[in-house]
Amino acid sequence: MIGKPGVDSGDITRHVQAAYGLRVVDVAPLALGADADAATFRLSADDGAYFLKLRRGTADDTTTRLQSYLAEAGVGSEAARVIAPLPDRDGRLSSPLDGYVAVLYPFVEGRSGFDVRLTQDQWTALGTCVRALHGVGLPPDLRSSIRVEAYGPLWRDKVRRHLASDTPQRLPDAPARELAAILKARRQQLSAIVERAEELAAVLRGRDRASVLCHGDLHAGNVVVADDGALVVVDWDDPVLAPPERDLMFIGGGVGGVWNEPAECAAFYRGYGRGTHEVDARTLAYYRCERIVQDTAEFCDELLLGAPHDGDDRALSLRHFAGQFRPDDVVDIAERTYAALGG
Repeated sequence: MIGKPGVDSGDITRHVQAAYGLRVVDVAPLALGADADAATFRLSADDGAYFLKLRRGTADDTTTRLQSYLAEAGVGSEAARVIAPLPDRDGRLSSPLDGYVAVLYPFVEGRSGFDVRLTQDQWTALGTCVRALHGVGLPPDLRSSIRVEAYGPLWRDKVRRHLASDTPQRLPDAPARELAAILKARRQQLSAIVERAEELAAVLRGRDRASVLCHGDLHAGNVVVADDGALVVVDWDDPVLAPPERDLMFIGGGVGGVWNEPAECAAFYRGYGRGTHEVDARTLAYYRCERIVQDTAEFCDELLLGAPHDGDDRALSLRHFAGQFRPDDVVDIAERTYAALGG
């Protein structure tokens, strides 16, 4: 979340009134996710509840157009679906608000997959939805605007620099000092994960595999279990054209210490329509290693290089980073996935 977005409830109320014609009576911030560049709010209006997302930067309607297209194309089902952002009075799917991009959705009453366990039927419905996503055809103009997987070294190079640097003794606060201590204690382990990701990236760059549309961040926090039991896949900030393992790595991958049980995977693949033996093991191992690399780079940039802005946000980021090393969390599972390759 954004620690201090610089946009108060009055700004939001006026913007939504002008852009959408809605009379907002309450603005409540939501503590969702670990994205330092985004903030979310529940808006209560005369005609119901809405979900507002603010993201730093300038408008790029690729992701909002994509969500609208997927919803109109019927990707998924009533049991697991994508919801479209709401157009404003001018038909725009996003709008500028004081240095942020504002996107408005209907509010889904429910809890994330971090807070509630999916039933077997819900896992199967999620598998069916993801299979439909991976099989969807996109209009050429939309497809050409979506990032294509390149297995680039950006995150690996960042982590190498963080691991190699002499951390300043005067770090800004306790979360920064604790992260630096974890980096020091885990340097060998993290270095090995970086090199495994590098090795696997070189292999995958030499392959010619078809790419599909992937959500790109399909962890439990981005699957909302609505009060009526339906699933909604949210947070489409980083779609990518990539092998299907880009999304499948999260099923059984243990992000946040959940989604790590064999029975869950089996139920998912009943809906997805392919056996786990058909998933490419090296591609899966790459994505599980690279996820740790990217998260490590982002947490290091935020806590070691960024200026302290909000103690609660920084403490939460530290907890997310430290949690990766728990049993059956992402590091443990990525290491097992790589070891299963057998060299």
